[in-house]
Amino acid sequence: MKVQDERPVPLAEVKGILKRKEKEYSQDSKEMLYEQRRALEHSTQFARLSAKDTADLSKQLKELSLSLPQESIVKIVDLLPADVDDVRAIFAKERFKYSEEDIKQITELVAKYR
Repeated sequence: MKVQDERPVPLAEVKGILKRKEKEYSQDSKEMLYEQRRALEHSTQFARLSAKDTADLSKQLKELSLSLPQESIVKIVDLLPADVDDVRAIFAKERFKYSEEDIKQITELVAKYR
């Protein structure tokens, strides 16, 4: 098995990847691994946006002048924070503190997708 690049991905993307794997396995008369089935169940249950909306929101977050790390973008897309405190919780471990205006930009952008 070839090791691929590791990167954080939103749940909607995980769901898409595992759905494709599920189809591949069913065509080959194989079963998904236990961990894959559990991850698919989890992503199906908790992914709040479609893959298209996830990609759109991720792109818009990247375009902000905030230089958000990919890990933070994925958390924002998956959690869809409702208010300033929720966004602050996502950035709690960051060394750099975002301004009130920066956080407000994020909440306004996310509100379009809630």
